[in-house]
Amino acid sequence: MMRSGLAALSALTMGLGIAAGAGTAHAAEVAGWTGMGPQLAPQDNISAAIAHGMAAQDASPSGANEECTPRPGENPVVLIHGMVSTPYGSFAALAPALKAQGKCVYSFTYGRYNSPASGSSAMGFVPGFDGGLAPMDKSLAEVTEHIQRVKEHTGAEKVDIVGWSQGGSLATAYAKQSGGKDVGTVVSLAGVLRGTSMLGLANLHHEFAQLGLPISQAVDLTLGASGNDLLEHSDFMTRLKDGGLEVDGVHYVSIATLFDESANPLGNDQYSSKDYQNIVLQDGCPSDASDHLGVPYDPRSIALTQNALGGNVPVPCTGTVGPFIPGSSI
Repeated sequence: MMRSGLAALSALTMGLGIAAGAGTAHAAEVAGWTGMGPQLAPQDNISAAIAHGMAAQDASPSGANEECTPRPGENPVVLIHGMVSTPYGSFAALAPALKAQGKCVYSFTYGRYNSPASGSSAMGFVPGFDGGLAPMDKSLAEVTEHIQRVKEHTGAEKVDIVGWSQGGSLATAYAKQSGGKDVGTVVSLAGVLRGTSMLGLANLHHEFAQLGLPISQAVDLTLGASGNDLLEHSDFMTRLKDGGLEVDGVHYVSIATLFDESANPLGNDQYSSKDYQNIVLQDGCPSDASDHLGVPYDPRSIALTQNALGGNVPVPCTGTVGPFIPGSSI
């Protein structure tokens, strides 16, 4: 999300100190058909992941993008990263946890927006922040291609999808687009499912646009086209909501936080029909202070995601403040 990318950018210098000693020891070979780069070491906070991943093009999180055959009755898991992010920046903690659970895990970079031919934004030229910026229809087409590739190479008929932030939007849009025929479970981590109000800024954006002021162009040039598409009144979100988010045959799980300054209000990142479960991190654990950036690194949300995908692991309750501890936010 918008604030996520800008906040993460401000944290780079802090994260560099932690990431300097990180290595790629014991990294498994990445399958060539994925088109992704080598695995980098796991990280337990987003600052370290961003800093360590900046120097590597299309880095794979540890545990992701290996040759893998799903166990009988299980689906490969596709992780869809957030806006102004990358697979490694978003899932340096979650991917290895799912791999340890025995899952076949895949994650790809989508939505680059740094070419004169297809459009560009200032953020699109910043290493480590250059994913998830393109128009969301284009990103959905890329995600669709990636999922088809995973099915082809693993022999799976269905996939499970986990998406953070914009990734939750795209996971939900993909399941709806496919009619649910090749999706088992969708897990949305602080996903923007009905557009975000951005604490009311979406309404101001809408009013400026109605007055003919070039607010959409300004967002596009600085942040990327997806910055407009994620807002409540966008065409993409209107189409996603039309007729309902959910389709038959898919199990939907939303994991959200009360302290989300990017995907809000709370109801906008929750499901409401068919086979669904909405989880708020603070239910049963009021000390969990994860904000939007902290959710994919929160030990609580990681365990809940594992369980949503068939696991049976204890769900911890931890405090999550500061940028350098597990589950931290910035």
